[in-house]
Amino acid sequence: MSVALRDAPVRGELGKWVPWLGLATSLAAVFMQLLDATIVNVALPSIAVDLDASVSAQLLMVSVYTLSFACSLITAARLGDLLGRRRVFLTALAVFVVASLLCGLAESPTALVVFRALQGLAAGSMSAQTFAIISGLFPKRLHPRVFGIYGATIGLATICGPLVGGLLIQWNLFDWGWRLIFFVNLPLGIAALVLGYFYLVDAKPDGVRQLDSKPDGVWQLDSKPDGVRQLDVGGAVLSAVGLFLLIFPLAEGRERGWPTPIVVMLACSVPVLIAFVVYEYRLGRRGGDPVLRLELFTDRAFALGAAIAFAFFGTLTSLIFTISLTLQFGFGFSPLRAGVMTLPWALGTGLAALASSAVYRRIGNLVLPLGMLLFAGSLVVLAAQLQHEGTDPRWSALAGPLFVGGVGLGLFVAPLQTAILATVQPRNAGSVSGLLPTVQQVGSSIGLAVIGVVFFNLVASQSADAVQAERPALTTHLTDVGVPSVLIPQAEETFVRCATEQLGSASPMKVPEGCRSLGAGGAALGASEQLIADSAVVAATESTRDAAGEAFLQAERRILWTISAVAAAIGVASLALPRRNQSIEDESVEDESVDAA
Repeated sequence: MSVALRDAPVRGELGKWVPWLGLATSLAAVFMQLLDATIVNVALPSIAVDLDASVSAQLLMVSVYTLSFACSLITAARLGDLLGRRRVFLTALAVFVVASLLCGLAESPTALVVFRALQGLAAGSMSAQTFAIISGLFPKRLHPRVFGIYGATIGLATICGPLVGGLLIQWNLFDWGWRLIFFVNLPLGIAALVLGYFYLVDAKPDGVRQLDSKPDGVWQLDSKPDGVRQLDVGGAVLSAVGLFLLIFPLAEGRERGWPTPIVVMLACSVPVLIAFVVYEYRLGRRGGDPVLRLELFTDRAFALGAAIAFAFFGTLTSLIFTISLTLQFGFGFSPLRAGVMTLPWALGTGLAALASSAVYRRIGNLVLPLGMLLFAGSLVVLAAQLQHEGTDPRWSALAGPLFVGGVGLGLFVAPLQTAILATVQPRNAGSVSGLLPTVQQVGSSIGLAVIGVVFFNLVASQSADAVQAERPALTTHLTDVGVPSVLIPQAEETFVRCATEQLGSASPMKVPEGCRSLGAGGAALGASEQLIADSAVVAATESTRDAAGEAFLQAERRILWTISAVAAAIGVASLALPRRNQSIEDESVEDESVDAA
C-alpha cells in the first residue's frame, strides 16, 4: 500500500481522508517544534544545576533553537520546492528525532547548545513545508477551519511547555530528570514519521485537490511546483549570518560584560542584513529566484500581518521565559508547581482556539483586536495580583487573569494565519511557507534576547532595595539562632554585600564565590559555635531567597506592563487588516460548485 500511496494518485474513501491524515502529521510536527521552544524554560533550573550552566548558556539553550529555526526556514522552503516538500519534511523530522535524543544525552552545556541548534535546524526545515502542504491540501473555503486548528496547535504547544516540562521533571521517570523533556519527542516523532511515510501528501502550491470534478477525488503525491528553480545560496548565507550576528550578542553580551568583539558583531549585523535585502532585491530585478521575495510585502495584509506576527511571537516567547524564571528562581517553586500555576493559561488558550473559527466567521478580523484586548488587560490584572500576593502567590489568585489571558491568546493566534494569508496567491504559498514562520521565529529570537537582557537588568536594579528590606528580618533570625550581638553587624554587612552582588550579577541564580558562609575570621569553631554559624548561614540564605523573590517579582511586574502595552499596540494594528477577502468568497462558491459536480 505504501508504494501505491507514494507513486500514484489516491482515490476513493482513502482519498477523502488523505488531507486530514497529512494535516495530523503536520500538526504533530508543529506541536513538537513549538513545545521544544518553551518546554526548556521550565527545565532551566534543573539543567543549570546538573550541567553547571551559566545564565548566558541557559539563554542560548532557548535562543539558539529559535535562532537556528529561523535561519533555516527560508532556505528549507526553497529546498522543498526543489526536492519535494514531503521528502524534505520527513527527512527533517527524522533529524529532529535524532537531535532530541542527543539533547537528552548531553553531558555539558556546550553539547546541549550544539544539539539544540541541530534540533532547531530540523524543526525549521519541517515548519517551512507545513504552510505550503496545508494550503495545497485544502481549498480556501476550508482555510479558516484548517488554519484555526493549526493556530490552536501553535497556542497550546507554546503555552503547554511549562506544564508538560514540570510534569516530566516531577515524574522523573527512570531517574532521567530534565532529560525527559527531550526523550518525550522520540515516541511522538517516530509515530509521526510512520504516519507521514504512508499518508503524507505533497500537494502542489497551486492547490491540486479533487481534480476533474470526479466524485472519488484525486490527490497527487510527491508533486513539485512547475518550472525549475534554483537555490539562492548567497541570500541563504547572508540571512543566516546576519541573524546570527544580531541574536548571538544579545544573548551573550550581558554576561560577558559586552566585550569589544560582541559589540562589533552586533554592529556588523545591521550592514549584513541590509546587504541581504539589497542582494535579494537586485536578484529579483534580474529575473533570479531570491529566497526572500520582496514583492510579497506589497500585499498590505501580508506585510502588516508579518509585522504583527513578529511583535506578537517575540513578546509571547519572552513572557513565558520570564514567568518561568520568576516562578522557579524567584519564588522557589518546583517545576511541577510552576507548570500547574500556568495551567489556566493553557486551558483558556485551548478552549478559545477551538471556538475561534466560529467567532472569526461572525466578526471577521475583529476577533484579533478582541483577543489582544483580553490578553493585554489580563497582564495588567496579573501584575496587580502579583503585587498583592507577594512571592508566594496562591493558585486561585492568579487563575482568573491567566485564564482570561489564555482566552485572548486563543482568539488571536488561531485566526492570525488565516487573516495574514487571506490575500496571498496560491502560487506564492511556497515562499510564504518559509517567510511567515521565519518572521515569527526571528521575532521570538530577538524578543527573547532583548527581554532577557531587560529582565535581568531589572532584577539587578531592584536588588539593592530588596536586600535592604530583608535586613531587619535577618537580624531577627540571627538573634533567634543565638548569634552573639557583637557579630550581628558583621553578618548583616556580609549578607548585604553577597546578596546584592549575587542579584546584580550576570548569574543571579548562583551564589558568588566567597559567599558560601558568613565567615568566622579563620578561627577554629567548637561544636556549639559551628552549629550557630551553620544556622546563621541558613538564615542568610533564606533572606537572600526572599530578597531574590522580591527583586524577581518587581522585575516581572514591569515586564508584564511592557508586554501589555505591546499587546494593546498589536490589537490596534490588527484593525488595519482587511476585514473580508472577496476572492476567498468567490473561490468558496467555485469550490462548492466543483464539489457538487
